[in-house]
Amino acid sequence: MRMEEEVLINIQKDAYELAMSAGKLLQGYFRDPMSEAEVLKVSYKDAKKRDPVTAADKEVQKYLSDKIKAKYPTHGIVGEEGDSSSDSLPDIVWVLDPLDGTRNFMHGFPCYASSIGIMFKGLPIAGAIFIPWPNQDPGIVIHASNGNGCMVNDKQLETPSLEDVDPNAIITLPGSFSGRFKFDGQFISKAGEPRMGGSIAYEMSLVALGITEYAVISGSHLWDVLAGIVLVNESGATSLIQNTRNSYKSDTGVWSKFENIIEPWESGVTKVSDIRAGISPLLLAQNGVAKTVASNIQLKQNPIKKIAKSIFSQNIIRT
Repeated sequence: MRMEEEVLINIQKDAYELAMSAGKLLQGYFRDPMSEAEVLKVSYKDAKKRDPVTAADKEVQKYLSDKIKAKYPTHGIVGEEGDSSSDSLPDIVWVLDPLDGTRNFMHGFPCYASSIGIMFKGLPIAGAIFIPWPNQDPGIVIHASNGNGCMVNDKQLETPSLEDVDPNAIITLPGSFSGRFKFDGQFISKAGEPRMGGSIAYEMSLVALGITEYAVISGSHLWDVLAGIVLVNESGATSLIQNTRNSYKSDTGVWSKFENIIEPWESGVTKVSDIRAGISPLLLAQNGVAKTVASNIQLKQNPIKKIAKSIFSQNIIRT
C-alpha cells in the first residue's frame, strides 16, 4: 500500500516549515560570544553525565509535538526526549530529534541539527533537517520525500555525480571507527580526509548536499538517522547498513541496502519500544563511489574470533 502523492508532498512541506521554526528556536538559545547572557541550563540522562539534555531540546520537542498533534491527530510521534515506550503506533509516525549535537550546542560549537523524519509502516518516506549556515539566517533546511528529490529551503538540490573516489575529498567518520572498522588494502591512501562533526544528522546532511563524499555513522538511534536516510537517498546518494549476518566474510560483504525500520509493521500493535533500539552502523556515500567505498570498509575481526579461528586452523593442519 502506497501513500497518496498529495498527502506525501504536504507532509514534506509541513516538515520543512517545522524544521525551520525549530532552527529559529534553537538560535535563540545558542551561545553568543558577544553577550553576557546566562549559560544554557543542562541536565543529564545518565549518572556519568555523557548524555546531556538542555532546555532547548525540551522546548523544541514540545513545540514540534504540539504542532504535529494539532495538524495530524491520527499520526504517531516518537521523540528522543520523553514519550512512553509502551504506546502502540499507527501507520504514519513522526520521529523527532529536536537537537542533534547537544554537546556541541551547549559548548557553543555551531555544528548541530534539528531532525524530523516520517515513516509509513516502518518505511522512511519524508524528512527535513535544519542546520545552521553562515550566510543564511538562521540556517537552512534540507528536505525530501520518496520519489520527489531533495530540496534546500525552496530550491531543488542538484549534486554533481562522481565517477571515482577522491583522495582529497572530505569524509566524516565516528570516533569509534578505528576500533570497529578498517580500510582494506591500499584504499586507505585514497580514502579521503576524515572529519568528525559531533552531530549525526548534520553529517548526513553534508552527504546529501554533496559536501562530503561519504560518512560512516555508528552509535545512532532512529531519531538520529531517519530523516537523513530520506535526504541522502533522494539526493542521489546511497544509504547502506551493516550486514550483521556473515559480516566477517568478505564474500558476503559488510554492507547491505537500508530498507524498512521494522518489518512486518503492524498498525496498533508495533510499539514505541520496538523502534527505540540502536541502529546498526550506516554507510552513506555518493552513488558513483558507493560500491567502491563499501567494498573497502571491512569490520575488524573480534580478537576472540581471531584466536578461535587460529586454533581451528591449526587443528585442521594437524589432522
